[in-house]
Formats: sequence, C-alpha cells, structure tokens
Amino acid sequence: MKKISILKNIIIMFVLLINISSVSAKKIHNLITISGIKNIQLIGYGLVAGLPGTGDDTLQIPFTCQSLNNMLIKLGIYKKYNNNIQTKNVAAVIVTAIISPWNHIGKKIDVTVSSIGNASSLNGGTLLMTPLQDKDKKIYAVAQGNISMNWRNIKLNHIKKNSIDNPTQKKIIHGAIIEKSMSDVLSKHQNGIIFLKIKHKNWQLLQKIYNTINMHYFDIATIIDRSTIEIIVPKNRKLQNQVLMNIMNINISIKNL
Repeated sequence: MKKISILKNIIIMFVLLINISSVSAKKIHNLITISGIKNIQLIGYGLVAGLPGTGDDTLQIPFTCQSLNNMLIKLGIYKKYNNNIQTKNVAAVIVTAIISPWNHIGKKIDVTVSSIGNASSLNGGTLLMTPLQDKDKKIYAVAQGNISMNWRNIKLNHIKKNSIDNPTQKKIIHGAIIEKSMSDVLSKHQNGIIFLKIKHKNWQLLQKIYNTINMHYFDIATIIDRSTIEIIVPKNRKLQNQVLMNIMNINISIKNL
C-alpha cells in the first residue's frame, strides 16, 4: 500500500509539472490581436446517427427524413426518395466551430453539436461527415465523430444542483479537421506594415514579444506605444503569410510576468 501511495504522489507531481510548464509558455497569437484580422465562425448542417431511440421522429420532422434520404441516395443505397422512412435513431443537428488564422491545414478543432429537431438526447450518437462553412459559404473544415456522455459534468451536477448537462447540445473535442487555410484573410496588408495589439497591457510582456520577434527576424519590429508593436513583413502575399504564421506560432515564456 505504501509503494502504491508513493507511486500515486509521483504521478500527481509529474502531471502538475506538465501543467505548470504548459501554462508558463504561450504562442504569440494567444497574447496579441492583429489589426484587421479576426477569428472566423463556421457553421454546418448534419446528422447524428446511432442514437438509442432518442433521435428525431422522422414523421414529425420532415427535414430529418429528407436529409436521411439525400444521404442514402448519395451513398447509392437508395435510387429514389423514400417517404416511408421511420426511425428514432437519427437527429438533425447544427454544428458550429471557431477557427483562427493560425490554425493550419490538418489541425483538429472542437465543435458544438446542437439538435434542431425533437430529439430528446444526442448522447451515444455519431456525428456524420459535416462540412463547416463561413458566412460566404467557403468550406474550411469537416466535422465527424462520436458524441459521448460527459461524466465529469454529470458528477458535478450532483454537487451543483443548478448546473444542467444539456443532452441536446454536445461538444466533440477535436471533432473537425481543417481542410482550408485562412491565407486569403491574412493577405490584407498590401503595404507590408502590420500592427500587433497586446491583449492585456503588460510592458514587460510587450518588450519580450518585441525582442523575440527581432531575434527571429532581424529588426522588423518596432514598439509604437505601451500596447502596440509595428512589424514590417514582405509585400509579397505568399511570403507575408509565411512570416506571419511563423511569428504567431513562436512560444513566449510568460513566467513571472
């Protein structure tokens, strides 16, 4: 028992050290904002399948039946529309996500899945392949994955009686893969001058970011005021994006700041 207790303490200390190290360093894009550049909201419509009788009533929710028909026709299972589909293990959902300009192709992002029919629960289902698009209908990511019960939230709900685990809105961690970069969003600065605004005013942090950028790219950064850094990047669109991506993904130590 004593050996088990010692081993348990070692594991706890190891986990704490990992957490401390991850908190003490952040990428530059987490510490600043760029003038004219912001995150993009994505949305998509899809189906959750494999529900244990808690899905939409397809006789009452016509768009679920229609979506299921369209999918089965595309997969070659049906040759024509079938009005007689009756099932309770499928639900129509809206899928939402947010991506930043610094998310590269292949990166996985979290998605939120929300029921829009009369499903009573999405627990235990699988979100089927769902394209995610921006307001201009450009597809940036594709979502798919299993929806599992959040046991941590359920346990907390026993302690916090006012807290509710919503069975018709679920989050899938790393539930989508980015398939398109935001290079078109980054390439707005034709004159090659970009202003970085620090999110939380901190003179020491501002100086650290300034010095770090100039260490990687000789003398391209200048401090304008206590919250702003100006950087000069190539005017060439491709090179500008590459330099920006590299700078934004530099790690900065924030320990003791």
